[in-house]
Amino acid sequence: MDTRYLILMCQDNRVPIELILAVATFGFVTSVTPGPNNTILFATGVNYGVKKALPFLFGIMLGLTVILAAIGLGLGVVFITIPGLYQILKYLGFAYILFLGYSIIRSGYKPIDENSKLFGLFEAAFFQFVNPKVWVVMPSFMASFIPIGSSLGETIGLVAVFLALTFPGALAWAVFGGLLKNFMADPKKRLVFNWVAGLLLVVSMVPVLFMS
Repeated sequence: MDTRYLILMCQDNRVPIELILAVATFGFVTSVTPGPNNTILFATGVNYGVKKALPFLFGIMLGLTVILAAIGLGLGVVFITIPGLYQILKYLGFAYILFLGYSIIRSGYKPIDENSKLFGLFEAAFFQFVNPKVWVVMPSFMASFIPIGSSLGETIGLVAVFLALTFPGALAWAVFGGLLKNFMADPKKRLVFNWVAGLLLVVSMVPVLFMS
């Protein structure tokens, strides 16, 4: 994001610097804490290296951008109006998580070659739409950090800050996985890791099933 725009927002007293810092902190903290997206980024880094994890990372950013735009246009009201929709989304998301977990485990049985990868940009973008955690965090962010009456430019600026600080937090998981790639090169170690990563991915979503 162009830092000149942030300075302009602050100088015009339209957006307090404290709010921008709060949004930046929220974006980084929510992205660096463990979750389904980070588990997949970490597993991809371990199995195939950081470069192969980048499409999934960019897919996350694409999905979040579209979802935030949709919430800004009023999509969040749909979940309030139709409570059952979130329940449907929750179980669809868990079913997709099961598929992703199975895919991670299965990849441990396959030899690694230069064309191998776990998931790409479109899989990541689609996953954001069925990830119940996203539909909990994103509306909360919009309601808590976007002041009522904010202009379109101010809203876009704050959302850009959030996404800009989300990126490095998520990237850190792929980099950390990439650093362990050589250590996990042994097929037995890699197989054990993929089983653990796949199961953790599924377990990370279990609490969501009990959320109202």
